[in-house]
Amino acid sequence: GAALAAIMYTVMRPEEASGADFSNYTPALPIKLLSEFLGTFMLMLTVGLNVANGSTATAFSAAAALMCMIYALGNVSGAHFNPAVTLAVVASGHNLCSVKDGCAYVVAQTLAGGAAGLLTGYLHAAGPSAAKTFALEPGTGYSLTQAGFCEFFFTFVLAYVILAVATTQAPASLRTKQSFQFALAIGSCVTAGGFAVGSVSGGELNPAVGVGMAVQAMSMGSLPTLATWEFSGALLASVVFRLTHPTEFALAQKIVA
Repeated sequence: GAALAAIMYTVMRPEEASGADFSNYTPALPIKLLSEFLGTFMLMLTVGLNVANGSTATAFSAAAALMCMIYALGNVSGAHFNPAVTLAVVASGHNLCSVKDGCAYVVAQTLAGGAAGLLTGYLHAAGPSAAKTFALEPGTGYSLTQAGFCEFFFTFVLAYVILAVATTQAPASLRTKQSFQFALAIGSCVTAGGFAVGSVSGGELNPAVGVGMAVQAMSMGSLPTLATWEFSGALLASVVFRLTHPTEFALAQKIVA
């Protein structure tokens, strides 16, 4: 495991060995896609194994995995690890991710979710609860509409917080240009959503995680509907972000001019 970590670090951070000028260095798209694959894979694997083992702390565990991957890979690819988040970043018009790169990100994230789902299913089949399935569907007593609205709202929260804390300029009141709290804030959205609506919709807030859960269960379940709600929440987040942070776009236009 440690050897693999060293290899992945070397592959995703070639500038460390090349002595490139960090201030002007931009990772190539393949490196960004590898970053998105790794981060999404770890997130889905964490969620899947928690669910398969009946953990009562899935929301905490998933948030911790997401936070660690964001801190580790945020300056490589932006650490979206979520197709809905990528949609929000692209749709925000903040010019941090092009449509072309965004489409590539979504493919990498979806493949990572599916791969982690396969591994989760393999490990689950050898566990004590192997006979139990975890289909992607609303919780007992809840309708698909209720589950979808929950995914919509908390995906909106997650995407909006990401746009607000990870894509904006640091305010002048900060003594440092580094907003070190950003990953903690993002991970906390997953904790809040997981505990609040986990029993209603599953609290995935992430179409790639939904793909992974569908793969491990070998059942599509409610994936298309829930993913549509999640993407809708992300789109709303991009609209609200433009309304609440107009100075960000004014500053970008000033820099371009």
